[in-house]
Amino acid sequence: MPMLVMFFMIRYGITQNYNQLEITHMKVNILGILFSALVFAACDDTTSTLGQEVMPEGDRVEIKVDEYDVSTGSILAESLLAKTTTAYLGKYTDPYSQTIFETDFMAQFNCLEDFEFPEKAIMKKEEDGTIKAKLTELRLYYSTYFGDSLNVQTLEVYPLTNRLKEDETYYTDVNPADFYNEKSAPIAVKTYSAVDLTVKDSLRWTSTYYPNVRVLSDKLTDFGTEMINKFYTNKDYYANAEAFIDNICKGFYFKCKQGDGTVLNIDQAHLNVYFDYYIKSSSGAIDSLVTGVAQFSATPEVIQANRFKTDNLKTLIENEECTYLQTPAGIFTEITLPIDDLSLNDTINSAQLILTKYNHFNDEKYQMNTPQTLLMVPKGDMYKFFENNKVPDNKTSYYTSYSSSYNQYDFNNIAYLINTLRSKKRNDPTGYNKDPEWNKVVLIPITMITQTINNQQIIVNVRHDLQMGFAKLKGNKDKLKLKVIYSKFKDMN
Repeated sequence: MPMLVMFFMIRYGITQNYNQLEITHMKVNILGILFSALVFAACDDTTSTLGQEVMPEGDRVEIKVDEYDVSTGSILAESLLAKTTTAYLGKYTDPYSQTIFETDFMAQFNCLEDFEFPEKAIMKKEEDGTIKAKLTELRLYYSTYFGDSLNVQTLEVYPLTNRLKEDETYYTDVNPADFYNEKSAPIAVKTYSAVDLTVKDSLRWTSTYYPNVRVLSDKLTDFGTEMINKFYTNKDYYANAEAFIDNICKGFYFKCKQGDGTVLNIDQAHLNVYFDYYIKSSSGAIDSLVTGVAQFSATPEVIQANRFKTDNLKTLIENEECTYLQTPAGIFTEITLPIDDLSLNDTINSAQLILTKYNHFNDEKYQMNTPQTLLMVPKGDMYKFFENNKVPDNKTSYYTSYSSSYNQYDFNNIAYLINTLRSKKRNDPTGYNKDPEWNKVVLIPITMITQTINNQQIIVNVRHDLQMGFAKLKGNKDKLKLKVIYSKFKDMN
């Protein structure tokens, strides 16, 4: 190890032969180089004076490691900005924590530009000359779910009376009552389970089968009839998605009405309107009756607004023995960084914070997963970060992944953030703490979208983790430790 430091001394000309002016000019660069060398040499118990025999007396570097108590607590994640194309439907009560999570959603449906039904002349007419939909259905497709596959739940569907607006930001505490008539009867009701036992195994286990909840009713078919006839009244209603939503279908509210034990992760929602019309037969006459379908889908171009409701979180939040993470829209962990305890003048080279996850062993059949990625962000930015589509910059925001080998989340170097907060205190010693949350950060479970650019994985988007997740963390009464490595030149005078 001493040879490593000697190499740096010789490589950068740090010898007794250099004049004092040159040495002084090089101090800042030397400090960084020496710190790297000393970190590599830290495995040797005899390295406290490593390399110093070849340095001028005034240029010896002192490395110091300190640990500081860190206060943590659980806070309620009251609402989330749910930027997602996945809709969530169902209710689940966790037997371990007795917390209740309930979710449903509102969805608009997209219309392709200049959509058209067949010409009115070839549509099948009823005896009274009217055109009717043969059948109208809503299909909710899902590839994954959480909970009991055979648990029975009930869904109610209501047409929206007020539209969701593109220029509005909708959080998961959105109130559906602002968008539909609570006093009206549902347009359809559906009882379902995650595994539909009416589907034959020969179909369920094929590669093309896509599990779905199929919603049917006479009222829904009547709604499809109105959709068809409005087209023949004014084709401009189908010119684009905006015209369609304003004049034809503002969307639907899919309400979780009854049942407890399953949450569906819905990937796609379709509104399908079936109708009969005539085409040319082999004789050349337009007399062959066929069935067509007009499909309108909930796509990223239109709005899907998830509503989350959580209950019985108070006991967890008030638990002083630990802190919690619970997703979605449940509990975050808040951290108070011990800036007041830090040295104001020494150089901070590294600051590490490790959070250990407790194992909570229980006999429950359905275990919520451990959140895999955590974002650390200043508490004052916990909403703006997502609203402004930010990504972690390793300056004021950081992320780390869960290590199942060590059962930990390791924020291995948050020195930039610590230095920024310390500078705030140093530059404004009488007013730095006027904001009571100036030194608080929040840990938020997230998912990240990445792209490969020049053979590197680049984070392009960060979203809240909306899967069912839970973690019990060491902290609160049992203080965490912030490990700080300082370095400075020794004053040899």
